[in-house]
Amino acid sequence: MESLLFAKRMPKDARQKLLYVALRLFTDKGFKETSILEMVEAAHVSKTTFYNFFRSKEELLVQLFERLVDEVLDEVKKAADRQQKVSYKAFSGIRRYIELCTDRVTVARLLLVASVGVSQEVEAVRRKAHLRFAELIYSIVRDVLSGTVPEEDLKIGAQAMVGAINEVVIQNVITSEQEVDLDRLARMLNRMVVGSFSALVMKQPAN
Repeated sequence: MESLLFAKRMPKDARQKLLYVALRLFTDKGFKETSILEMVEAAHVSKTTFYNFFRSKEELLVQLFERLVDEVLDEVKKAADRQQKVSYKAFSGIRRYIELCTDRVTVARLLLVASVGVSQEVEAVRRKAHLRFAELIYSIVRDVLSGTVPEEDLKIGAQAMVGAINEVVIQNVITSEQEVDLDRLARMLNRMVVGSFSALVMKQPAN
């Protein structure tokens, strides 16, 4: 399956065509401003074809959201997996995430800002994406800190880190007009992640 995040030309499959043009129309015009008619015309398919795959524009957004989250998290995981040390894993994963949000800022805006409040289904997908990102952070630190910090504390810490990282991306990448210093931002967030989990270890009672 071709990547939507990096696709530069229209796919051949009808469903993929609709996802492809929807991504471009939603990021160029906005979700609310884009009609189903515009999407089917841009994809060169019929309305009947649209409804064969999606019940509504909102359902298309849900599936598009899930697909993009899959691709983004896969990129982050691959970047982290290339490193051996936990601190390097976290830095590489965070840096790749910020890099993707910077290079595909309209996509990041759609995922983190523009789709907020569209529907309960989209919000459910957003929460699921947040948890999956948190699980990825948790998996990075678990092998090192397991046994020294309760699992539940690690999971909560990872969830908090996702919220912090996304807020920094919104404020410094999506809504800011200043050029982003990827390494500086990634280093700062990495220090926060490592520092937060180190603090959890220090607060554990001695045996």
